[in-house]
Amino acid sequence: MNKIKVEVNNISKSFVNSDDGKPLPVIEDVSFDVFEGEFLCIVGSSGCGKTTILRIIAGLQQADTGEVLLDGKKVESPSSKKGMVFQEFALFPWRTVEKNVEFGLEYKGLPPEERKELSKKFISMVGLSGYENSYPHQLSGGMKQRVAIARALVNDPDVLLMDEPFGALDAQTRNILQDELLRIWTETKKTIIFITHNVDEAVYLGDRVLVLTKRPAKIKKEFKIALSRKRNRTNTEFVMLRKDILEELMEEINIQSPPST
Repeated sequence: MNKIKVEVNNISKSFVNSDDGKPLPVIEDVSFDVFEGEFLCIVGSSGCGKTTILRIIAGLQQADTGEVLLDGKKVESPSSKKGMVFQEFALFPWRTVEKNVEFGLEYKGLPPEERKELSKKFISMVGLSGYENSYPHQLSGGMKQRVAIARALVNDPDVLLMDEPFGALDAQTRNILQDELLRIWTETKKTIIFITHNVDEAVYLGDRVLVLTKRPAKIKKEFKIALSRKRNRTNTEFVMLRKDILEELMEEINIQSPPST
């Protein structure tokens, strides 16, 4: 078994309810480990607290209680050790593909020649060679997300955190990028924590899938995905895993929204 890369230990988080000013619990006593080189998927119903968990791991928010450890050291702030890819691309519209990818390297103070060499490598890795001088408005949604992935990877993070990165894409583009992400993961051997509400996507990508309860989120169940890659979505075992995870999620949705009488 690989060593533990990320430890999430009993984290809880509440926000202030804007309606009455009272605390609104979002996640409650969440604990799990992520192994080095693992592809971990986390699924849950909309608004259950998935993104909050990821932001705490990234150091973008602090837990009220509990802690997150990366290589045994407490995470207290964002750093280049944790690369983040969001659903909404978050590219700078005034910068070219190359300059978007180079942004973190500029911040680190790398010289221009080194930045250019590294950005070229990762632009090629995500399949965008020839688009270095294009601007975001000239790219499709799938291409923008490739740029976002390259920008995260170019900083050589220990962990890649992905918050529903393909959620805004059409089904065909989504499937293509899933395969591209698996190829990149195989090449780079990065540890990936991937948030999604799409069960099919989680079973297709993940080594393990964690299912969250409704808000406040807790870990409801863990599924180990022992299917070989490349995975066949019509395979009986794939279909049964997807069905089992969906049933766990549907229980939570029905708890939140009981049928009317």
